[in-house]
Formats: sequence, C-alpha cells, structure tokens
Amino acid sequence: MDDRAHKDAAWPLWLWVVAGLIVFAPLLEGGTTHTAVMVIRLLILLLAGLYLWRGLSRGSFACPRVTIGLPVIAYLGLALISTITSPYGDQSMQWLMVLGSYAGFLALLVFFVERWDHAAKLLAVFVATAVGEAAWALAQAWRWDTLRPSGTFYNPNFLAVYLSAAWVVVFAYLCFAGRGKGGRAVATAVLGLLLPAMLWTGSRGGLLALAAGAGVVVALRFGRRSAAVMALLLAALLLLPNPLRDRVWGEHRANPESYARWQMWQQSLLEMSDHPLGIGLGLYQYWAPRYMFPIEGQIVRYGKLANTAHNEYLQMGVELGVASLPVFAWGLWLVGREAGRALKERIRRGHRGLVVGLVAAAVTLLVHAAVDSTLHEPALALLLALCVGLLLSARRLITRRPAVVPRLAISSRPLWAALGFAALLLAAAESVRVGVAWQVYEAGLQAAAHRDLPRALASYRAAVALDPGKALYHSSLASGYFQVFERARDPGAAQAALQELQVARELNPLDGRLAALLGSAAASVADSGLPAASSSGRRAALLSMARAAYERAVELEPFAPFYRLELGTLALRLGDRPVAESWVRSAVEREPNFLPGREWLTRLYLASGRMDEANREVAEIRERQQRYAAWSKNAQDLRFLRADAAALEAALTSAAPPA
Repeated sequence: MDDRAHKDAAWPLWLWVVAGLIVFAPLLEGGTTHTAVMVIRLLILLLAGLYLWRGLSRGSFACPRVTIGLPVIAYLGLALISTITSPYGDQSMQWLMVLGSYAGFLALLVFFVERWDHAAKLLAVFVATAVGEAAWALAQAWRWDTLRPSGTFYNPNFLAVYLSAAWVVVFAYLCFAGRGKGGRAVATAVLGLLLPAMLWTGSRGGLLALAAGAGVVVALRFGRRSAAVMALLLAALLLLPNPLRDRVWGEHRANPESYARWQMWQQSLLEMSDHPLGIGLGLYQYWAPRYMFPIEGQIVRYGKLANTAHNEYLQMGVELGVASLPVFAWGLWLVGREAGRALKERIRRGHRGLVVGLVAAAVTLLVHAAVDSTLHEPALALLLALCVGLLLSARRLITRRPAVVPRLAISSRPLWAALGFAALLLAAAESVRVGVAWQVYEAGLQAAAHRDLPRALASYRAAVALDPGKALYHSSLASGYFQVFERARDPGAAQAALQELQVARELNPLDGRLAALLGSAAASVADSGLPAASSSGRRAALLSMARAAYERAVELEPFAPFYRLELGTLALRLGDRPVAESWVRSAVEREPNFLPGREWLTRLYLASGRMDEANREVAEIRERQQRYAAWSKNAQDLRFLRADAAALEAALTSAAPPA
C-alpha cells in the first residue's frame, strides 16, 4: 500500500467530517446560533450521504445493531406527538429536527466506527478542541480581565462542563494507558491547562460534574474506597478556606438569584403536575411566565424569568410529558449495561482507558444536565452523542473476529440512489431555508438599527416568505409597518401592522409579549386622530381590541406589572374606574417597588379627592426611592423606580384644603 492509500485508510472521509463537526460545533456560541445550527445539520447530512454512497457502491446497506434503538424511536415518537399537538408548531418542528439530527448522528457514528483507532482519533480531536477552548478562556481571563470566561461558548457554565468532560477523558488515559514518559508528560500538561480554565469559569455545576466524572475514573481504576476518599477531599476543598471556595462564595454574593435552582425545579414540577402529557416540544419559555417565582430582597421581585428549567430531565418531562422520563432512563440503562459488559471483557489497557474515559465523560455531561440546561447547547449534545455512540461500538470493537453486521440488500441501485439523494437534498434545503431566513431577519435588524426602514421591511418580508410559520418574523414586520405609520401617518401601514401582529398571535398564542404589542399598537392607532380611527365607533373598537389584547397578555404573563398598568389606563379611558384601580393595585401588590403604578394610583386618588390614600402612596414612593438610591441598578430597576415624587407632592399641596 502506498503512502496515500495508507493515509486514506487511516483518515477516511467520514472521519474528517466527524472531526470537523467536533471542532466546529463549539465555535459559534457553542453551536447555538442559527448559522451554526445550519452548518451542523448540513455536516450530519453529509455524513448520511457518505453512508448512502458506501451502501450504493457495495450493493447493500450495513445495519449494525444500535442497542438503544427502541428507546430512541420511542423518544422521537413522543417528540413527534408533541409537535403534532403543539400550539406553536413552527417552534416544536425546529426542535424535532434538532432531536432527529442528534439521533441520526448517533446511528451513523455506530455504523462508521469500525476500529479502535477511529474512536481514539475522535477523542483526540475533542481533547485538542478543549485545549484550544481552555487556552482561549485563560487568555480572556488574563488579557481582558474577564471575570467568568466562556471561551467560544454562550455561557461559562457550558464551557466548564465541556472542559470537565475533556479532563476526565485525559485523566482516564493517564490512569490506564499513560505508561510512556512522553505520554504522561503530555497528559499531565493537558490536565494542568484544562483544570484552571474550568475553575476560572466559576461554575459550580462544572465542578460537580468534574467530581462525578473523576470519581467514576477513580472507582473503576482504584476501587470504590479510593473514590470515597476523593469525595472527602473534595468536600474539604469546598469547606476549608482556599481560593476555590472563595471564588464560589464570591459568585454567590455577586449573583444570588443564580442560586434559585430549587424554585426553578419546583416550578417545573408544578408544570408537570398541571400538564402530565406535556406542554409541547420547545415551548418551556412560553409557559414559564405563568409559573414565575419571586426573589426577595431585589428591586424587581419577579424580574428573573427562567426560560429553561435548569434541569434537562425536568424540562423534557414538562415539554414531552411524564412518559419521556422513563423512556430516557431506559436508554441510559441500556448504555450503562453495554458499557459494563465492555469493561468486563479482556481488553488492552489503552482500550480500557478509552472506554472508562467515555463513561466518565458521559457521566460528567449527564450530571451537569441535572443542574443546568447544558444539552440545549449543540456542542454538548453532540459530545454526549459521540460518547454514547463510541460506547455502543465498544463491544463490537473488542471482538477480535470480524463482526457479523446485518445488511440490507439493494434490488435497484438507481431507485435507491434517486430516493436517498432526493431525501438528503430535501433535508438540506429545509435546513438552508431556516438558516437563511434567520440571516435575512438579522439583516433587517441591522438595517433597522441604522434607520434604513425600507431595507428592514424588505428583509422582514423575505424572512416571512422563507419561514412563514415563525411568529417572530411577523411581529418584526409589524414593528416596521408601525414605524412607517408613526412617521408618515399612513393608515394602511397601521392596518398592516395590526394584521401582522394578529398573524403572529395566531401562530404563537402562548407569547404574552405579542398580545401586549397588539394592545399597544391598537391603542396608539385609536389615539392617532386619523380618519380611519376618528369615528367614535371605530375608536371604541380599537380600544376594546387593545383591552382584550392586554387582558390576554396578563393571562399569559400574570407577573408583568406594566401590562396591568396599561389595562388600568385603558379601563379608565373606557369609563370603568373601579376596574382600572383594581388592575393597577394588583400590579403594586405583586411588585411593591413598581413606582409608576403608585404614581398612577396617586393621581387617581387626587382626582377623586382621596387625599389620605394619595399621601400614603407618595410617602411610599419617596421611601422606596431613598432606600434604593445607593444600589447598583439595571435598566429594569430604573424603570421600576421612575416616578416624579416632587410633582406629586406639589399636586398634593395644591389640592389640599386651606388650613
């Protein structure tokens, strides 16, 4: 065999594709951007194309047994049912495509991995990528003084678990196979780089996941007693004074709401009890506002919305229903059983270290998934699929004799080629359609930021044409039309804005923000003085539309005080003063520091001669503004504390009867 043929055998094309996927996945915010998702899907489809080409060239398709095939099919079946019944189909369909792509990647990996060196090379690529992430994170910390570096990931916690998974893989190598001085030196240097980068992220979940993964390696190499000793040392590290403990407690003091995990999990359990069949795939963020919890001691009590459960298992139970949990556990049990059987076989130390590293990395990812939404990050989900796929291939690799793989014979190559490549092209076109729609939408946002409204509107229309089921694109188009209405007083633009908002609400009836936007737009048109809204009947109809829209917004987001304030204003304009007061009073009861509401109530009390109540509200405004004067406040805090106390006091003085 010549050098080129040997190189091709060592690095077949599929291996380059998977290696490229491993390297690319973390680069664009951990794969969370729409462009990254599009590229990831196309790479997986390219891998499927290589499988199809190999089958066509050999006259049959190899179908290696995937141990967790039934649980995966059952899980995807639940996801499909959830998508069909989803109140927001476009969002659920996108997540169904995500789950399908992960399942396809797993199956293709089991098919292609035929030798131990395939698995070793893929893990080496992963570790090298993690080393690059660690170096970049340390550069962020030292060069730019970043408090919690995140590398190329969206979130430092996600970087932490990525580095932790790489650390336990290298640790397993060092414990089982690192006999040569050169190998030990390189492995030790890698561990020494990954650990400080992981610790610098300040991730408590990352530390927990690292401890779990390292405990697996220690237990499988040195026994359970050694793992128990390691756990005690870790506990001492967290309890005794040291820089790591100080960093963890410093994060607690700087960001106390990040420790509200119990409330998030209780919220998710309540959602599961209310909706045991699930709320719809990918819809957690739209139901979460109904289950918000207060964070006491903050200016805004309900200011932190948990868009995810911060526990992947609870989130899948909320979205797909309670049945998804035993199905997922079934799959994990089968993977664990397969890994246990592989470790009972007589294999070389290097191969055993590889299997142990895969088990430890999978445990690391799964443990962190119990305290954060890490598997929403494509890079981490693909990493878990990589670990599981290699573990499912391990027993086949252990067998010294060539494995007997079931094969599906091809009766007509042209027919199979036409059907297969047509399916791949359709899937690729769908991925490109969704990705390009988002890119066009982002171009519209940039045009709007530069006040180029015609170009923004053209981009929004193109995004709607490419992906008509996405409510966000319709609401953005409505926003553009409304800006035209405000600038040119064009009644046609006003009507177009209202129509697009109604379409957006129909597509996504769960988003309270869309209802609030419709209410705001309808109220603005009613006050515009245009001929289309000047008649008393038309104006009353628009105000009634606005009131109904805000009522729906409050139903969907019951802890949003500004919606209640707008409802109070609308009810007052429609002549319903008691209802108006009750709406604003309920906002202040939920958010005592909501000073715009207190200012509104003060003016209402002044107008009705209720001086004692007006004085009480002004006193509350003054006291709360003084209480939080020295606080560091964000934009939402400032908005809550905005009230003109001096003007209210002057109004009280002028309204007070002479002594």
